[in-house]
Amino acid sequence: MTEPTQETLAVLDILGRAATARVATIARELVRVLEGKVQNGPFAGMELPNDSSWGVGDVAPKILGCYELELHPSVEKAIARAPEIVINVGCAEGYYAVGLARRLPLAKTYAFDIDARAQAVCRGAGALNGVADRLIVRGECTSKDLIELTRGVKRALIVLDCEGAELQLLTPETARQLAHCDIIVETHDFIDRTITPTLSKTLSAQHETEQLREGARDPAGYPVLRQLGSLDRALLTCEFRPEVMYWLMAWAR
Repeated sequence: MTEPTQETLAVLDILGRAATARVATIARELVRVLEGKVQNGPFAGMELPNDSSWGVGDVAPKILGCYELELHPSVEKAIARAPEIVINVGCAEGYYAVGLARRLPLAKTYAFDIDARAQAVCRGAGALNGVADRLIVRGECTSKDLIELTRGVKRALIVLDCEGAELQLLTPETARQLAHCDIIVETHDFIDRTITPTLSKTLSAQHETEQLREGARDPAGYPVLRQLGSLDRALLTCEFRPEVMYWLMAWAR
C-alpha cells in the first residue's frame, strides 16, 4: 500500500478524534443501562470499575463481552486447567486479573502494571468484585518475578499484554523455567516485527503452541445495541487496534 499523504493523515486524525468522543458518550450510556456488569464471555457477571487507566479503556467491548473475542476459548481452557497462580502483566484496570480471580477462587492472582493509575484502578476493581484478598497488585514485572512466583507451583497461568516488553520477559532461559506454566501473550508486532516469530520459536521449545489472529465482530449480534444506528454499533464493538493483532498460546506439556 502507498504511504498516506499529509492531507489523508489530517482527515484520519479528525475522524479518530470524533470516533473517540462519540464512543466515550455512548459507552457511558451502555454502562448505565447494563449496570456496569459484563454480559457475555468468560468474565460474565464481573462488575467493571467506573474509572479507566487509559482513554475509554475499551469499556464497551468489555461490558458487551466481545473484547478479545478470539481468546475466549483459550481463557476457558486455561481456567479448566486449574492454575494455582495467575500472573497478569500489563493489567490496566484489571479486566483479566480480576476476571480470572473471580473464576479461580482457589488461585492467587498477581497483577503487574508500570502505571500507578492502573494499579489503583485494578485494586479498586478487585475490591468491587470481592477478590481483593487474593489479588496482589505490583509495578514493574521482570523475568525473575515470573520465575520466582511460579517456582514450586504445579500449574500456573501467565497472561501478558505489555506493549512489546513480552520479548524481554520471555527469553529462552525464562521460557525454559516456565515450562510448567500456561502462557497467553499478545504480540505487539507493530512495535517490533520480530516479536511473534521470535516468541513462537522460544515458546515452542518447551510448550505446545498455537497462534490466534484478530477476527471480525458482529455489531448486530447484541440485543442491547439493536436500537442504535449502524455506526454507533460498530463503534461500540470496535477495539481500535492499530493493525491486525495476534496472540500466542503456550500450553504446558
